Amino acid sequence: MNHYLEKYIPLISRIILICTIVFSIYFISTTLIFYILPFVIAWIIASILEPAINFFTKHLKISRNISTFIVLLFFVSCIGSIIALISGIIIVQLTKLSVMLPKYSEKLYFHTNDLTQKMERLYIQLPYDLAQSIINMVNTLSESLTSIITKLISSLLSFISAIPGFFIFLFVTIIATFFIARDKSEIKKFIITQLPANTLSKSRIFKNDLLFALMGYIKAQLILMFITFIESTIGLTIIGIDYSVLIALIASIIDVFPILGTGCVYIPLILWEILSNDYKSAIGLGILYGIILFIRQLFEPKILGNQIGLYPLVTLISMYIGLKLFGLLGLMIGPICVIICITLQKIDILPRWKE
Repeated sequence: MNHYLEKYIPLISRIILICTIVFSIYFISTTLIFYILPFVIAWIIASILEPAINFFTKHLKISRNISTFIVLLFFVSCIGSIIALISGIIIVQLTKLSVMLPKYSEKLYFHTNDLTQKMERLYIQLPYDLAQSIINMVNTLSESLTSIITKLISSLLSFISAIPGFFIFLFVTIIATFFIARDKSEIKKFIITQLPANTLSKSRIFKNDLLFALMGYIKAQLILMFITFIESTIGLTIIGIDYSVLIALIASIIDVFPILGTGCVYIPLILWEILSNDYKSAIGLGILYGIILFIRQLFEPKILGNQIGLYPLVTLISMYIGLKLFGLLGLMIGPICVIICITLQKIDILPRWKE
């Protein structure tokens, strides 16, 4: 009996380990992350600034304290200026949009009624049931667009109301970045000292591979978001669409979720321009949407593959399963779970796939 149990102990241990990892990822992603996020971001920024701080310390013979302060001040000034500029434009456009929203709703209602009358005249020869179905579909689409716009504005206004909390978050992140960047070697030494000697080598492999993959995944998404934002801002401005920066920001954020994509932004915009009889803008938006889709399809597999080393189909499957299990947050949790499993295979905690 004991021999029989010993045979399955490795399998049971691995199942328990996998369940523990899945639960830990869920707990960290849904609960713990909100408490430690400023310090995680601070560690990432400190790692990015490390080469510049070392340059000041070693080559310019400036103390670590002053070097950290100078580099961090320059970083915050540059990034802060960019964020402040974009945020200012977005807040102005958002305020203008909130004021104009009732007029847009009236305009949408007017155009919908006009379209309904045209369709009634066009399909007068059709059976009543078919004509009524088409009219109902148009009315439903109109109501859906109005509801989406209202919810979107409400969400963005809620975001503005959360700005004071954001500044507290930002302040804590900057202060934490300074201390982490200044004492990074001592912090790393302390963490390493706490690890048992027999697990240190595997911990290093796990940390290096996992950190590389996770940072690569985040970096890939940020690159794709930045590309979409620049394309949308330039394209919408050329076409002459109001609130171009605000729309570009929304499109770039939604673009992170492949199941949704920028179509959630551009298709309603195209329909709006058609309803407004502005076919030139509608065609321009259609061309811009096509360009964004083409460029994303061209670069996404290469960027994701280069950054995290995951086959695109595996990434898509993991995102879909993550979506079903954890909701929208699962679109990020899914690939992270795959990355963790691959890393666990490399340190022989999980069995490797057969070649």
